[in-house]
Amino acid sequence: MAKKSSFQKELERLASKQIITVIGIGCLFFCVAIFGNTLIEQRMKQEKHLDDVTGTFRQVCDSVASFLQDEENAATFLNCILGLENGNGLQYRITKYNVDALVGINLLLADPEGQILFSSFSEEVLNLHRKEFNQIADTNAKAQDGKLYRTVYFFSGETSEYVLIQPLYQNGVYVGSVAAYLKERDWNRLFQKYQYDIILTTAGGDVIYCSNSSFTSGSTVNKYRPRKMERYCQVNDSRYLTGRRYLPEQNVYLYSFIYQPENVSYILIGILIILSLGLVWMILFFHLLQKMAEKTSQSVRTLVEEIRLIRKEDTEHVIEIETGDEIEEIARQINKMVVSVNELNQKNMDLLEINNRMEIQNLQAQINPHFIYNTLDNIRFLIAQDGKKADELIGRFTRILRYSINNTKQSTSLQEDMEYIEDYLVIQKTRFGERFLYEVDIRPECSRVLVPKLLLQPLIENSLKYGFRKKPAIHVLIRGWIEEEYLVLKVEDDGPGQPKSTLETLRGILHSGEINTVHNGLQNINRRVILEYGNDSGLSLESQEGMGFAVTIRLWIGGGKNVPCFAG
Repeated sequence: MAKKSSFQKELERLASKQIITVIGIGCLFFCVAIFGNTLIEQRMKQEKHLDDVTGTFRQVCDSVASFLQDEENAATFLNCILGLENGNGLQYRITKYNVDALVGINLLLADPEGQILFSSFSEEVLNLHRKEFNQIADTNAKAQDGKLYRTVYFFSGETSEYVLIQPLYQNGVYVGSVAAYLKERDWNRLFQKYQYDIILTTAGGDVIYCSNSSFTSGSTVNKYRPRKMERYCQVNDSRYLTGRRYLPEQNVYLYSFIYQPENVSYILIGILIILSLGLVWMILFFHLLQKMAEKTSQSVRTLVEEIRLIRKEDTEHVIEIETGDEIEEIARQINKMVVSVNELNQKNMDLLEINNRMEIQNLQAQINPHFIYNTLDNIRFLIAQDGKKADELIGRFTRILRYSINNTKQSTSLQEDMEYIEDYLVIQKTRFGERFLYEVDIRPECSRVLVPKLLLQPLIENSLKYGFRKKPAIHVLIRGWIEEEYLVLKVEDDGPGQPKSTLETLRGILHSGEINTVHNGLQNINRRVILEYGNDSGLSLESQEGMGFAVTIRLWIGGGKNVPCFAG
């Protein structure tokens, strides 16, 4: 009997492992066949349960939000706060809404200090605790900048109430708020049609609704926040299949609980049956395995000898194998690969260069159409008021357009780019007047450094766009200096800035491989800088809410044939 090769031994070893694995999988498959259908059915029911509850909850919340934000209702709220109407009209609107609402509401109308001006609660229900809670919630809602605020009201020993609060403004001045308290008994009526248990909580764990008090028993506060979300949970000796879903628009968690008892008796029977059949299968498989391994091993040995000949003696040798199996096809493909490998490598290099160039071109900044419209309006106004100023503005605007649409070059000296920026700043200064101040502090040694065309304009545009949203006046400072082997450019403003969470999100987007559709301006600039100057270059962000926002750009100018440095 011929001695087995190492390949044949390895093939038999791997195949043996596969046979044993197949038998093991067969045992598992039998168990899955018994219990899988039940589990899948329960999971599908749970997903449907979550879908139904999600749809119902969103429908209720959207209905209440629409009521609070309706223009006619908002006018009534303001008139009641200002004393122009009594509460009869408002009470009529509440009653009319509750007739068809899935979940009824009670309203509290408060002045800027949080004092109750109108209530649809009875005097007994409108106790001191509710008044103090509403005053604290009004303070939190006021900080939402006009957005709908959501919270949960709970008094010890009572059921909880989901609360939606809408801040009210007149001519930009905060004049009070209206709070809708959703009736808890209506939640019970609404969710009784579902046969499974459900818990609704805020992101902080405050319980909005619980269909079974057993799940929250033992807690002295209105909280439900499991430390670890497991597939199953035990409640009062009962086993439940659990599921959770997060609703980001409402910042709410939905928990679903489906009763499912344990049953493992069929598993042992299934394993014994499969193991018995497995012994018969294993004998047949090993006999067939030896025959197949011997044939395959001979073909592999021939192929290895041919490859050694190409590697050591003749790089243009053509492999000739006629085994009538997959090894023959492998040999044919190796022949093709040897012939075309150099050509393929060259094509890959060309493709990489083209892709990089196309990506850089696609990331080129473009002038904002709104800037064009606003500038033309300013020119039209100045023509009648100050012809000389209008003529100057036309000249600057013409230079900007000519510069922005010039596709003959992608990089330019910082001095040339700053001349374009100066025209842009003057036009914006003309538009905003004393509301917009700017300073430019670029060190002389930076002027000849090559930079990507239209590099700073989007950053200045962002400062104006987001700054004027919350502040009447904006000051922008543009600085530039050389730090070791880097050109450093910084655009900072004294606008409203960004909260820490938003800043961290923006920093994550800068280095994300996915294209972001909301903040893609900063992301595009960062990708463009990295492509042209290397990974050590790029953008960094600094901000403090209420204090301003700053973007720093670092461009490596250390030299090298692939790195743009200085203009001639």
